[in-house]
Amino acid sequence: MKKTVRAKIHWGYIALALAVAVGGFAGLWLTRRQAPTPYAQVQFAAAERMQWAEEVLLGVVEAEGIAIEETDLNGTGLIGPEWTPLTTTSGLIEAKRTSLDPNFAALLVRYFKEAGLEAGDHVAVGASGSFPGLLIATLCAATEMELDVDVIASFGASMHGATRPELNICRIMRIMRENGVVDYGLLAVSPGGDNDYGESLLFPEAREVIAALAAEEGVEFIDYNDLEKSIARRLELFGEDVDCFVNVGGASANSGTSAYTLDFPNGLVTDPPRIPTTANRGLMYEYAARGVPVINMLNVRGLAADNGLPYDPVPLPQPGEGGVYYEIAYHAWIAPLTVALIVLVLAVGRWKPARASQARG
Repeated sequence: MKKTVRAKIHWGYIALALAVAVGGFAGLWLTRRQAPTPYAQVQFAAAERMQWAEEVLLGVVEAEGIAIEETDLNGTGLIGPEWTPLTTTSGLIEAKRTSLDPNFAALLVRYFKEAGLEAGDHVAVGASGSFPGLLIATLCAATEMELDVDVIASFGASMHGATRPELNICRIMRIMRENGVVDYGLLAVSPGGDNDYGESLLFPEAREVIAALAAEEGVEFIDYNDLEKSIARRLELFGEDVDCFVNVGGASANSGTSAYTLDFPNGLVTDPPRIPTTANRGLMYEYAARGVPVINMLNVRGLAADNGLPYDPVPLPQPGEGGVYYEIAYHAWIAPLTVALIVLVLAVGRWKPARASQARG
C-alpha cells in the first residue's frame, strides 16, 4: 500500500506568515490618513446655513431689545436665563454654548447620511427647548438635504436653553422659517417638564404662560398630564412612514421615563440596546423597536468629543472647522497584497516539506 505523505508547514514559514500579517497591519495603520467625507460640501453648506440662522436670530434679539445674558460668552442671544416659567431642570451652560457651534449642522448631515437618508425622506423630530443650538443644527442639515421634516416641540427647557417666553423654542423655529432659512412642519406642541405637563413650583403661573404660547402657534396642544397618552398621540401624529427619528434634549415623551432611559446611546443609533416593553419607554425606544434609525442629541460633551468638535469654544468656530468633515482612509491595496503574500508564504512552506518527504521515500 502506498503511504500517504502529509504535507506539514515548517514553523519558520508560519513565523514568516505572521510577520507578513503584522507588517501589513502596521502598514495600514501607519499610512492611514484623514480624507474629506464624500458629502463634505453638503456638510459645509449646512454649517453655513446654521451660521446664517444664528445671525438672523441675533438680529431679532437686538431689534427687540432682548437682554443677552452675561453667560452668553459668544453674544449669540440664544443662551437663556436660568429660571423662568419655562425652566424645567438644571442644565450645563458649557453644553448650551457648545451646541451653538455651526459645525453641529455638519454633524447632523453626517448622521443623516450614515442613516441612509435621501431627499424626500421623512424625519420626525421631538424637541424640548433645552438645546436650541441642536434643533437649529437639525433643521439646517435637513433643509440642506431636502428632507421632509415634522416637529413636535415642548416648551419646557433646562437652564440656559430657550427659557425666555418671548424667545421660546417654537418662536426660534418660526423666525428661521419666516426668513427662509429652514423648512419644516410643526405638528403639535406640549408643555414639557415632568409628565409633559409643565407645572412649576417656583412659577405657579407656568401653565398659563405655556397655554398662551401654545395658542400663538395654532397647532394641536398635547396636554394630557398622562405621559403614556402623550407618547401615543405623538406616534399617531408622526404617522407610520418615518425614516428617522431625532431626539433633541430630554423631553420625557421622547426620552421616556423607564429604567432603561439612560441606557440609550448618544448620537446615531441603528443597533439599539435592550428595548423595554413598558408604555413609558418614550419615542426613542418606540422607533428603535420599529427598526427606525434614531439620533439622540443630548450629551453634548460626548457628541463633540466623538466627532472632533471643540467643547465650549470662544469664539464660535467658523463653518468647515472640526474633524466632523473627515474620515479615516486607508490605502486599499495594502490589505489584499498582505493576504496574497501570506497565502504565498504558506503555500511555499507546504510545498517544500512535501517535496523533501518524497525525496526521502
